[in-house]
Parts: sequence; C-alpha cells; structure tokens
Amino acid sequence: MTTPKPFGYWLKHIDKTLEEHFAAILATEGLLRRHWQILHTLSGGPLDADALDVALSPFLNAQDPTAAPYLGVLLDRGWVALGDTGAYAITPQGLAVHANLFERIQVLRNASIEGLSDDEYRTLMDLLQRVAAKVDAFASASR
Repeated sequence: MTTPKPFGYWLKHIDKTLEEHFAAILATEGLLRRHWQILHTLSGGPLDADALDVALSPFLNAQDPTAAPYLGVLLDRGWVALGDTGAYAITPQGLAVHANLFERIQVLRNASIEGLSDDEYRTLMDLLQRVAAKVDAFASASR
C-alpha cells in the first residue's frame, strides 16, 4: 500500500504547475508576471508610480521592491502611457492585450477547479484560508 502524499506536496505541486502554465501564457506576449500585474492593476484605472507600488506591494519583495523596472517594456510597446498628471494608464492597445491574456488565464483558472461544485469550491477556499491562518499564527509565535 502506498502512503498518500502529504498536504505540502500537493500545495507545491499545484503552485508549480499553475505557475508554469501562467508563465507560458504570459510568454506568448513576451511578458513576465510583474508585467501582467502592472497591466492588470492599471486596467482598473491610472495610477502614479507610488500608488502603483502600493497596489502591487503584496507581490513586491527585496529583489523587486518597485514596479518601475518593468514599466519600460510596457511603455515601449505602447500598452501603457505616462500622462501629463504623472499617472500611468493602460492604452487601448494595452487593454486589448490584457483582455486576451485575461481570457486565457481564466481558462486556466476554470480548468483547475473543473468538477468541483460551488459548495466544494467554497469549502476548499475556507479550508485553505483556515490552514493559512494557522501557518501564519505558528510563524508569528515562532519568531
């Protein structure tokens, strides 16, 4: 009898596989995750550099403390423009690229939960949030 894989194995497996597929979708446009995050954030409306960094703060880290290095590609392609007010805005061409990528990303997201009922999905999200809270609490108490 085979021992079932532990919880962490499945989390890492799911994360790795989703990240690989997500990266492949973005690569079709020559983009990285950070480029996508900028486009997606700006699809909600213009932001100056500081506000963009605040909006992206959950994704920024010591290696990528700001979105600034990634804006150049988007500006060069004409997908983002810097307005007179100092705010970055997604252009109509950028919106078209965003819409295409978003549709493909949604297909991936939907495929990943295909076969789960709405109740099963809500239960899964509840359980994952509860586990995350426990892991966060453990990590805080261990410091």
